[in-house]
Amino acid sequence: MSAAPDTATPLARLAGVLPGLPGGTDVRARRAEALERLLALGLPSTRDEAWKYTNLRLIARRELAPAPSRPVDAGTLGALPAREGATFVFVDGRFSPALSGGTMPVGVTFTPLAEVLAGSIPDALSARLSATDAIDDRIRLLNSALLADGGILDVGRTDVRAELSVVHVATGGGAHSRLLVTLAPGANARLTEYHLAPNDAESLAVPVADLVLGAGANLEHYSIGLNGAKAVGLEDVTVRLGADATYRHRHLAFGAQLARLDLRVRLEGTGSSARLAGLLLAEHSQQIDVRTLVEHAAPHTTSDQVYRGVANGRGRGSYDGKVVVHAGARKADSKQSSRNLILSKDASIESRPQLEINTDDVKCSHGATTGALDEGMLFYLLARGLDRDTARALLTFAFAEDVIAGIALPTLRRFIEERVLGSLPAGALIRDFIA
Repeated sequence: MSAAPDTATPLARLAGVLPGLPGGTDVRARRAEALERLLALGLPSTRDEAWKYTNLRLIARRELAPAPSRPVDAGTLGALPAREGATFVFVDGRFSPALSGGTMPVGVTFTPLAEVLAGSIPDALSARLSATDAIDDRIRLLNSALLADGGILDVGRTDVRAELSVVHVATGGGAHSRLLVTLAPGANARLTEYHLAPNDAESLAVPVADLVLGAGANLEHYSIGLNGAKAVGLEDVTVRLGADATYRHRHLAFGAQLARLDLRVRLEGTGSSARLAGLLLAEHSQQIDVRTLVEHAAPHTTSDQVYRGVANGRGRGSYDGKVVVHAGARKADSKQSSRNLILSKDASIESRPQLEINTDDVKCSHGATTGALDEGMLFYLLARGLDRDTARALLTFAFAEDVIAGIALPTLRRFIEERVLGSLPAGALIRDFIA
């Protein structure tokens, strides 16, 4: 006699959720296939090398199913810095026209994904929704199984940079959105994503983004995590670059009980380049993880990664970065730098840069350090009359400034500086030094 299925596990319970989700015949079949594959693979566990630093018990205890529709006041967005161009807001994974607005840049079109999912999905879009070339297919499968909405952004070539903002709000429960962005050859855009969740919301957000840059296109991409203390977020991003395209990604992660970014960048065209940077600030009992995979798949491609981590209290974090230079990618140039600052005895950050080189005539380097504040620099500041708390705060802020200084938007840079100051012990003492 066969055993009854285990409906107590989070994944098994989803089988009863899927029939109630909106969508046409195509998307319903796609959801069922994704869940079937996910059930066979299972959720990630600490037995997986890529997940051994992540507290997956938090994921198992979260509600995976999409959250019910809840009203969100426009004041929720009031704490964000001023935004130019157009803003697209998603509440629990669903597009909110009422909260969205701004001026749509010339040459940009936006389509809510729900409108497409309700009917027959075009072949070109179907291929992108089915893509499993992420770092970990299981996160995308979870998103695919529960996906109900998202956005399609197409950016054409114009004489000015397109300014775009996307705000993800999680009110509690599951939030699963898909963002598909395409830059035409020669297009130029700046995309800023904000991830928000109230302090009391036990949410699980799984936003997925798929970015395609045509030849000569340029995308400046910011991902800002501002989640509350009970939020869990698993962000998954894949990027493909054509010839001479450039991609700049800056990840700034604050708050959240658990936040993780999986970022895969594939340099497919000759002369393409990617510059990735991130600041992870984990305090209290927070955990912030970043995993990157950069693939040099064409000649004369360049990549540069600069990640900085700060952990205080019982905060934990990790950076797991891998660079793969494929056969034929001659003259590839890759650099990785991971530096971490530990401010308390119970804090920890793991760092693991990796290189895989499958061709000759390349230039690749990587380095990682983890430690406390420089005692020599601390003594220098103390000797010049600063008290210990102020000196420690100044040195910690200077460490974070490695990443903050590269933020091109002045309003966003100041906003991030204030967030960092608010998280630092004695941060208020040094505001006058950096004004």
